Amino acid sequence: GIHSVSKAISKKGKKIEIPRSHIDQVVYTGLDFSKFPWVQSSKKVDKLRIISVGRPHWIKGYPYALRAIKILAEEQLDFEYTIVGALGDEELTYLIHEFNLQDKVKLTPKLEQEEVFNKMKNASLFLLPSLEEGIANVAVEAMALGVPVISTNCGGMEELITNTQEGWIVPIRDPKALAAQIKTFISLEEFQIKNVRIAARKKVE
Repeated sequence: GIHSVSKAISKKGKKIEIPRSHIDQVVYTGLDFSKFPWVQSSKKVDKLRIISVGRPHWIKGYPYALRAIKILAEEQLDFEYTIVGALGDEELTYLIHEFNLQDKVKLTPKLEQEEVFNKMKNASLFLLPSLEEGIANVAVEAMALGVPVISTNCGGMEELITNTQEGWIVPIRDPKALAAQIKTFISLEEFQIKNVRIAARKKVE
């Protein structure tokens, strides 16, 4: 049979072959919610803290995220952007210097899961700029922790997030749309963000 992590992946699986058993089941990510306590994240504590988590593979779309970050930096916005797991990547390091983002962007090595979660809990916003995903586990985890998520409309992410309800969705490969959505997030009132965070937690549960 076929076990897919999203309906989008299930459609791709059907292009390969329908199993003789006709078993074709979508099973979404499951979490032990005792390990994901609700956190009181706030974008207004000091500066905006944006975080992404994942290997520096082209499919993760980080160059598009850095182009979006460049737009925000040029508009003199106060923020920091951390990509966990990308330290040493040549392309991203080059772009950070090319766009003069050394004071805005930090690349870290791979970290233990608990440390990753701690960094996520301290973030104002989780960014998923991927070009393709089934459903990104790390976005599910961010939503469970109460961290607002902006994602591209890749793969099955629209099965997880309805735009403006449990988070925000932008087109893939569109740095301008990504930057615009981050600016919109900055302009939101705390109660609006809290409503999205609560809806996101309920969705992943």
